[in-house]
Amino acid sequence: MNCHKTYSALALICFHVASIFSTATLFAQSPTDPLVSSNDIETLQWQIDQLRRELGLLQVPQPAMAPQPAPPPEKKYPDFRITGFFQLDTAYFDQDAASRQVLGDIQDGTTFRRARLAATGNIAPRVSYLMEFDFAQAQARFVDVWGQIDGTPLGNVRIGRFRQPFGMSELTSVRELPFLERPTSFALAPFRQTGIMFFDTALEEQMTWAVSVFRGASDNFGNVYGEDGGYGSATRLTGLLFDTGDECLLHAGIGHSFMAPGRERFLIASQDEIFIGQQSELGLAGLTALPIVNVPPFVSTGPFDVEHLNYFNVETAVSAGSGLLQSEFRWTTVSLPTGQDVTVNAGYITMRYVLTGETIPYNRAAGVFGRVKPTHPLNVLKGCWGAWEIAARASTIDLTPLFGQPGVPGPTRRLNSTNLSLNWYWWTNAKCQFDWVHGDLDDPTFGNSRSNTFASRVQFDF
Repeated sequence: MNCHKTYSALALICFHVASIFSTATLFAQSPTDPLVSSNDIETLQWQIDQLRRELGLLQVPQPAMAPQPAPPPEKKYPDFRITGFFQLDTAYFDQDAASRQVLGDIQDGTTFRRARLAATGNIAPRVSYLMEFDFAQAQARFVDVWGQIDGTPLGNVRIGRFRQPFGMSELTSVRELPFLERPTSFALAPFRQTGIMFFDTALEEQMTWAVSVFRGASDNFGNVYGEDGGYGSATRLTGLLFDTGDECLLHAGIGHSFMAPGRERFLIASQDEIFIGQQSELGLAGLTALPIVNVPPFVSTGPFDVEHLNYFNVETAVSAGSGLLQSEFRWTTVSLPTGQDVTVNAGYITMRYVLTGETIPYNRAAGVFGRVKPTHPLNVLKGCWGAWEIAARASTIDLTPLFGQPGVPGPTRRLNSTNLSLNWYWWTNAKCQFDWVHGDLDDPTFGNSRSNTFASRVQFDF
């Protein structure tokens, strides 16, 4: 800065200060009059600040720095969390005389259909696990027990006991079923087996794919025994042919599974979309004499010898936000030891509509539909009644092509079921369901019979 200008400014300020005080002294009228007015002081302060700026002595105050958040603690492995749910079912059966002749007198009952606890978490980055057990039967049994590695060059890899990639209804969680049970077509699926699976999404989650190989058929603890057979595979491919979000989409998929059962023995059976059971051997003395063990299978091949089975499935669904139309058709070619191939089939169509307007969400990672979450959870005092949904399903399974085949004890049969459901979603993690199931059963020996089942379920999960 020019020194001459600096000294000139300083001299000017000093002169101005002296003038102010001399003038105040001359014109003061009494000892109580102020020597300097507030305006004079403000003018002087402005001039001093201006000089300090020119000299570089006045620092412009900087805004206070926002406190920096502490770095997140380092992730520790392994971690875990506990999850679980229970389903309490009650069912009443009404049978005509022909149904009682074919199936016996089915007893009404109340049962814990499922009571599960699971531990899930991570043991390293991109490495997770799940260990889930069901306590609703006589002995705790395995449900899903697996470990998983994500993001490998071959996709995600899962090893252990898990649901095989076959069928849309099979891969929908039992926590999120719109009916009490899966459709009768469930009998023609490999479902849970012990093996290894590679899976992932593609085209920005517009497609899903999965391939697995497994040992089968496994017991309730994931075990398979036998030197003859005991191997299988499953594949599933799905895609969204039209997609504008959960408000409108068109889903399609195909699946195939091959199984050479262990010890070359197999069984195909299905109830009428309702299960009520009791472990009679654990009850009071004499309870084993009562016919209340469980609901008998409506269709069944009985255990029979088989070389291998090929399962095929076609699935489709159209979603419109609160409405959903979903369908699957499948057939299974059974290769008998005689060298003959016999084909049995099954399928269903489901219609759903949420009366209160909530959306039925689509799970893009799994290629299935998820749970309805009420916009206004149940709170009677505030006039909130949760979410309400109606659903209807027609399903069929036909095992009669195996009737009379060598080594097939039967009775096989064909079952057509109609299921109407009213679902009341109290909160995101609790609901109540009411089902009516009408069964039309055709027995190759006894002819046609009918039954009606009225059932309800309360479910809490966490």
